[in-house]
Amino acid sequence: MNLRKLLGLEPKNGSIDEPPTPVGTDAFTEIAEYYDELMAPVPYKSWVDYVEAILRRLNVTPHDVLDLCCGTGQVGAELIRRGHDVVGADLAEEMVRRCAERSPRLPAVVMDATHLGLRADCLDLVVSLYDSLNYIVDAEGLQRCFEGVSHALRPGGLMIFDLNTARALRVGLFTQSNVNSTEPLEYRWKSHWDEERKLCKVDMRFRWRGPGDRAEFCETHYERAYEQDEVREMLARAGMETLHVFDAYSFHEPGVFSNRVYYVARALKVE
Repeated sequence: MNLRKLLGLEPKNGSIDEPPTPVGTDAFTEIAEYYDELMAPVPYKSWVDYVEAILRRLNVTPHDVLDLCCGTGQVGAELIRRGHDVVGADLAEEMVRRCAERSPRLPAVVMDATHLGLRADCLDLVVSLYDSLNYIVDAEGLQRCFEGVSHALRPGGLMIFDLNTARALRVGLFTQSNVNSTEPLEYRWKSHWDEERKLCKVDMRFRWRGPGDRAEFCETHYERAYEQDEVREMLARAGMETLHVFDAYSFHEPGVFSNRVYYVARALKVE
């Protein structure tokens, strides 16, 4: 038996020939209405606990915060509850609309992370969680994202974000199903990995069987894997220093079995 294949380190054969569809066109559209139900098991408060632990480790207390790729605003609202002044931004209009339904309400705008229209030196912290930046499937777009964040951060401001690793996407992290559960939102997902392009395509089928009208729909999501050295170089070109790279929810360095890593970067600006 091939040990590397068993451990998810051996590339799987396959290719994705069609161009990825953009977020807001075939992803995070129809699911927006049911997204909070889908994400009900996700420990958002624990995620924010971890972000705040990183901030304490750095002895930093940010005030003005951007929740980038905020979705329906769960993380941003939790940061507001903890005393931060937060705004959200996301490309998917249907998701952004639901930020106003949060308690507390998260002020949010529709904005493309690869073309941020933010004024200079207006933020202390930018957070982007739950592999949101993996959805930027071209390196040039991620570079522009980092440059836009760097432009908006005050001197010494921080960016904290996570990314799924190539291993996570290669081993089929997104091949999931809950068809045997009693949850109101049934889903079946099948992932496809293109090793050459480091691209993962996820075909998602949903069926709403909860209160109200029945609904069935499909979405196609794409994520790209980025290597650590690649991300560090992009951050440096954008004028940010990589302070830490952590295995998710720990203060340990990532290893070969890491599925998600957190990056902590600081804006290198002269005051």
